[in-house]
Amino acid sequence: MTYTIGLATTFHDPAIAILDPQGTVLFAEAAERYLQYKRAPNCEPDPAGRMESLIRRYIPAGAPVRLATSWGEEFTGFLDQMARAGSFTLDALLKLSPGFNRSMVPQRTERALIASLHQQQQRAGLGVLIGLDRAFGEARLEGLSRFGHHLSHAAYACWSSPFRDAACLVVDGMGETGASAIFALKDGRLTELKRHRGRESIGFYFGFVTDLAGFDQAKGEEWKIMGLAPYGKPDPELMALLRRLYRVEGTKLVFADAETVQQVAREILARRPAEALESGWADLSRCGQDVFAEMMDALLAEAAALCPSENLVLAGGCALNSSFNGRIVGRHGFARVHVPSAPADDGNAIGAAWLAHAEANPDWRAPTGPSSPYLGSSLSSEPFERMQAWEPRLRRLPPEEIAQETAALLAAGKLVGWAQGRAEFGPRALGNRSILADPRPADAKDILNAKVKYREAFRPFAPSILAEHGPDWFESYQDSPYMERTLVWKQAVRARVPAVVHEDGTGRLQSVTAERNPRYHALISAFHALTGVPVLLNTSFNIMGKPILHSSEDAILMFYTSGLDALVVEDWLLVK
Repeated sequence: MTYTIGLATTFHDPAIAILDPQGTVLFAEAAERYLQYKRAPNCEPDPAGRMESLIRRYIPAGAPVRLATSWGEEFTGFLDQMARAGSFTLDALLKLSPGFNRSMVPQRTERALIASLHQQQQRAGLGVLIGLDRAFGEARLEGLSRFGHHLSHAAYACWSSPFRDAACLVVDGMGETGASAIFALKDGRLTELKRHRGRESIGFYFGFVTDLAGFDQAKGEEWKIMGLAPYGKPDPELMALLRRLYRVEGTKLVFADAETVQQVAREILARRPAEALESGWADLSRCGQDVFAEMMDALLAEAAALCPSENLVLAGGCALNSSFNGRIVGRHGFARVHVPSAPADDGNAIGAAWLAHAEANPDWRAPTGPSSPYLGSSLSSEPFERMQAWEPRLRRLPPEEIAQETAALLAAGKLVGWAQGRAEFGPRALGNRSILADPRPADAKDILNAKVKYREAFRPFAPSILAEHGPDWFESYQDSPYMERTLVWKQAVRARVPAVVHEDGTGRLQSVTAERNPRYHALISAFHALTGVPVLLNTSFNIMGKPILHSSEDAILMFYTSGLDALVVEDWLLVK
């Protein structure tokens, strides 16, 4: 009857997961939601106060608990050796160059990130321990297991997929020895086939392009490269500069040396237009995305050669590149692609927990996916019950009326904050923490940006579509449960939903079914009945620079301080 707690312990995107004794995920959430601090850099995933409340809710008193983290024992020991040698002191950092090294990160910054990573491993589990003490008077903790970073990625991605057999490619910014790895999934079991070695990475490359284009990777602005790229045009000189950063030798991706990286950076900066710091650099975004696709394609070819399969599982931070993900099917023999809802480091909380559970229960197999992303916190109705005394515009509706009432508001052009059930695990709003709008007006995107989101005009808004209508609206339709890929809209329907058609004719869609999300499916169905359009504009329930909201109070605050026209939280409807 042992419960398992998994911790994602990187210096960014920390997260926690709780499994029951059968290996079922009871709870999973990134720390940024609870803290309301975007990506929660250098924050622990398990604050003691937070852990006490979660443990009381999900773990019975007296139950033993095993703990797992997402960086391996050997690597953690190596970090300890670096710390003992004084490599992480301020004096040591001052001796390093602030210029780019071959990893495409400033040398001093890279060492500071590794120092932060060491701190995260040192304090991993302290909050769980104190939380158990506070909840039950004593902690029945069965020690701490540390699992490899890329193995944790692969475990979460593969065991949450619908596949029993697949090739698995993990690509991110850094791992224990390198930034990518290839695994084989056979009958539900994972085998490592190839681990790439070296400090360079496609993830760091994309951050490099993000900074050169006038954005800030430290703020997580890589998303902006994908959004701006369709507005740019191929520039042969920029492409030639970026291609100097890598080459393919056989099936191996080889990166340039530090001198070349620095020279490329200087030449690109010399060409950067002055307005890039204000509005970004579209041509570099386009070329950067195109070269990213070339690099990823080289790794896909290697994965296909090592593990021929029609099924591909893609994980790691680079798997958030939805523009590339939508182009994979049909290449290198891959007919189906699974990207989990949280492919970046937050997902490793589940991966590490599942690895610990599997180690203790060798015959265990994960249930067939795709797994539900709705694993986070629920919303309290208490704030609305208090508001009834003084807010005449607040109503509690019968559950069967929520979809119809909200659909009517949307069809009338209203902007609606929609918060239902448990929060999504991962960075996308998938109909439980969403701002919704009618996709038919051409100016809906501009209105939403001006009144609520306050973000750059070039960033697209995503469509949620009834899955049964997907083939009628998208070319070569693929099921997309987590908004993890972009597909091309059919030419004939683009004018019907201009607010969710990006500059290149694509949309980063969410396929909605009644089984995955009954209430959201009912809402889109009601909107479809009113308008003939089985699509809603869906964006995350937050303002620019903040994480997706965490509580009912967050939703109420945003309603009153932004241009939202209506707020729907569970069965409560509040209008302006």
